Amino acid sequence: MTYVACNLCGSNDYTVRFEQGVAQVNQIVNCKCCGLMYANPRVQEADNVLIETYDPEFVLASMVKPDSWRVGKESVQVKDYEKTRVFLNKHYPQKGKLIEVGGGLGYLLNFFKQDGWNVVGVEPNVGLSRYAESELGIETIPTILEEAELEDRSVDVVLMMNVIEHVSDPYSTLKEVYRILKPGGIFVMETPRYDTLMFKLLGKRERNVSCNGHIYFFTTSTLEKLVTKAGFTVLKTDYVGRSLTLDRVFYVLGVISKSQLIQKIFKDMAVKLHLNKISLSLNVRDMQRIYLKKPDSGSA
Repeated sequence: MTYVACNLCGSNDYTVRFEQGVAQVNQIVNCKCCGLMYANPRVQEADNVLIETYDPEFVLASMVKPDSWRVGKESVQVKDYEKTRVFLNKHYPQKGKLIEVGGGLGYLLNFFKQDGWNVVGVEPNVGLSRYAESELGIETIPTILEEAELEDRSVDVVLMMNVIEHVSDPYSTLKEVYRILKPGGIFVMETPRYDTLMFKLLGKRERNVSCNGHIYFFTTSTLEKLVTKAGFTVLKTDYVGRSLTLDRVFYVLGVISKSQLIQKIFKDMAVKLHLNKISLSLNVRDMQRIYLKKPDSGSA
């Protein structure tokens, strides 16, 4: 087990929110000083470390299968970022260089590439990186941001969607984003939100807190405090939904049930009814997409 201090204020004083094994594999605590919720202690490495053990050839072979859930998920959810595209185009009508941290298979990057942006992905999963390059022609650096060796003040826009909750040291990751952004550059980040009615109602059953890979759990307030500490100015925050295929909806319901039997029943139903062919958009306001700016005079 690895014990960590609060990433926002540095305190080691906390209360236990969910004991180990109740919501997920880790114990989840709330900092007594600033309220940040996080996994402590951690019983496994952060996702980026675990990803390094994945067989790239196996991952790539899984992604090119016709029924790949990951391909379906990413390709369906691209349309959820239309408002982000409009926002960025207002700030950068001539486009520029756009980096996505945790670029995955590259579908979101391809969306911006088709809109005229010069895009590059940073993705530690080598198999996913290879897919982005071979299937979509997206340049991808197969590592974590801190090891990508990007130049100071070299990027106009950074995207980081549903990544910050997985990283071992969010503050350091945010400072690295700050370093590579040009003064006046835009940073758009999305992560689950835990000051919601859904979390109050579901508690340990809430879908995002149940994910073993999630080790930080931000409210609107704690996220804004952390990005401000890293030097960014908050432009706006949207509470967004996402598009899902119906088989993923059934998967989420299974997660909420905390029952392996129910999860199996839902999975079998989804396969039998071909629910991966049907999609819908849901917004229960449990996701926050925050738009940030590096000050025009910001130093590296």
